[in-house]
Amino acid sequence: MIGRDRAGANVMQPAASARSDRRFLAGGIRFVLLLSAFLFGTVPGTHAMTAGANVEFEQVSPHNDEVFVERVADMRRHLDDPDARFSASEAMQALRVLRSYAGEREDLLGQRREILSMMGRIVNRAPLMEFEDGLKPLGELMEIGIGEDRPPQRRLYDHFTYAELASGYATLPGNNAWHSLAADQYGAAAAIADTLATFSEDQSAGLRQSQAYELHEAGRHEEALAINRSVLAIGERLHGPTASVLASVLTNIAQNLHALERRENIEPYLIRVQEIGENDKDLDRVQDMLFQRGVLAYERGNPEKARALMLERIARLEEADDQEHLAEARIDYEELERRIRVGDRP
Repeated sequence: MIGRDRAGANVMQPAASARSDRRFLAGGIRFVLLLSAFLFGTVPGTHAMTAGANVEFEQVSPHNDEVFVERVADMRRHLDDPDARFSASEAMQALRVLRSYAGEREDLLGQRREILSMMGRIVNRAPLMEFEDGLKPLGELMEIGIGEDRPPQRRLYDHFTYAELASGYATLPGNNAWHSLAADQYGAAAAIADTLATFSEDQSAGLRQSQAYELHEAGRHEEALAINRSVLAIGERLHGPTASVLASVLTNIAQNLHALERRENIEPYLIRVQEIGENDKDLDRVQDMLFQRGVLAYERGNPEKARALMLERIARLEEADDQEHLAEARIDYEELERRIRVGDRP
């Protein structure tokens, strides 16, 4: 059984490191997704579970249906309260007791849906809980029907939570197929968000950017590209074409195109990211884009342009006395020269 050490909802870390950068001379453009940095505002109601145990839940089976219904409603009230403090493990056990009571009874289907929903949400919010403990009840919820008569915001959270858990689970060895399920669930959440006045366009766009990430990881690159382009259009309209928040989706579009082997269309997006870095005086972003453009030029059979871009990267880092990145840049340039000498081109 595999647990997770995190607080609150999943946070996807940028896929960026010196080691992964140097692999690009063999592997192509990096796929960067900064979910917390682009358009995605916090989804209301997905606050992290606080530590402590001020609320206690019954651990024995209800005596009758009336008590059962009351206990389900009581647990939902506590779970929706951002100030409530309780033990996640005890809450899960209490929900398991209630799920057992509900069985397959049609007259308790509404409460069964709420129980399954809460189980998934607790797992997604609490540290050191196993993915399977949340994925299984949410899978059951989707199988029996999420319940169109339930509040739309609650249905959105169910899709979102299922997507978050599936996304995390997909990163474990052998679980890549879960990326596709995560993508579909993010898409379902975004579709509901579009209908709610309580959700901004930023938040809906952020859900779709998450969907595009999962689509890319699932190998559904055309779908990912289409969604990222729509997210970019929204971002440009809301924030302007040179806004810093656009950098991640521009890079993601470049990666979608790279996966589709449309290298001739990539560089304009990388140049825009570099310009954003220049405007923000963000040398890290600028030097990274010089590197990415150099890799792209090399892959497209233009070693002189690749060399010029790599040397410009080194010069910019020397001027800023950025020794850490400078060491990486020199290694990358040496690797480029080695490949040019031996005629090794992707």
